[in-house]
Amino acid sequence: MNILCGCGELARMRTSWNENNPARRFLGCPNFMDPTTNCNFFQWVDAPLPNHWYQARMYELHLHRSNAQDQLIEVNNRNSRIRFYNRLLIVLVVGMVLVKFL
Repeated sequence: MNILCGCGELARMRTSWNENNPARRFLGCPNFMDPTTNCNFFQWVDAPLPNHWYQARMYELHLHRSNAQDQLIEVNNRNSRIRFYNRLLIVLVVGMVLVKFL
């Protein structure tokens, strides 16, 4: 789907994750962050979800996924710190053993 926006550039497909339109794809101006060049082009690609129940479930799933990703990042950071301190401890113990025998 190659659609040009008002700027003459290829419109970019994005996904809305707000509460009213969760998981709904749309085309928008690639310059939307720059108010001087944004042409305000916007076009929905997907039809709206059939009812509010589906919207609420999709939004809820998105929030759960985002929270799970944040928790995974936190666990990975904690594990990295643990690995660093374990390596540091090994170096210190080996150093103490070498000093004792030299």
